[in-house]
Amino acid sequence: MANINEIHADKRMVKILEGIAKGFTLEEIANYAGVSPKTAFNRIKALESRGIVLKERRTWKIDYQKAGLDTIGVLLIAIHNDIKGYKKVVEALKKLDFVENIFNLIGSNYNLLVIVRYKDLKEASKEREKFYEWLDREGIKVDSYAEFIGETLKEHKRTLFDVSQDEKISNP
Repeated sequence: MANINEIHADKRMVKILEGIAKGFTLEEIANYAGVSPKTAFNRIKALESRGIVLKERRTWKIDYQKAGLDTIGVLLIAIHNDIKGYKKVVEALKKLDFVENIFNLIGSNYNLLVIVRYKDLKEASKEREKFYEWLDREGIKVDSYAEFIGETLKEHKRTLFDVSQDEKISNP
């Protein structure tokens, strides 16, 4: 099977990964990628054999580390005394696919916390520059900005809802 760079160069394989990330069914993935359902299934199976996607009940889940999207970022943005600018920034961020979460903060010098996922530091730098240029064009003044970008070491969604059942750390 191809290495991750070859997978990213294959436009149909990228569309299949995007379809999986969007939570599409097999038929929807095939339609989105412009291939037959059988071809989509075979390509997904090839991705499964590499550990890039994992079968989860009737859908698939992407291992973003193995798919080459393991650079995660936390952005802290402070926009005070400009509610229109703040709302404009939030709406613009909502439209960006690499933005995974946006949080409104209270009790901090920052009022926005943004979680982003990039391919690498090069993409992170490029997107930051585009964001700064957009802010300048829109005339939005950011009071302060902090950015923390790193490599994913563990990917996990919380599964325990009763805090009393939460795992305890004991002599790791």
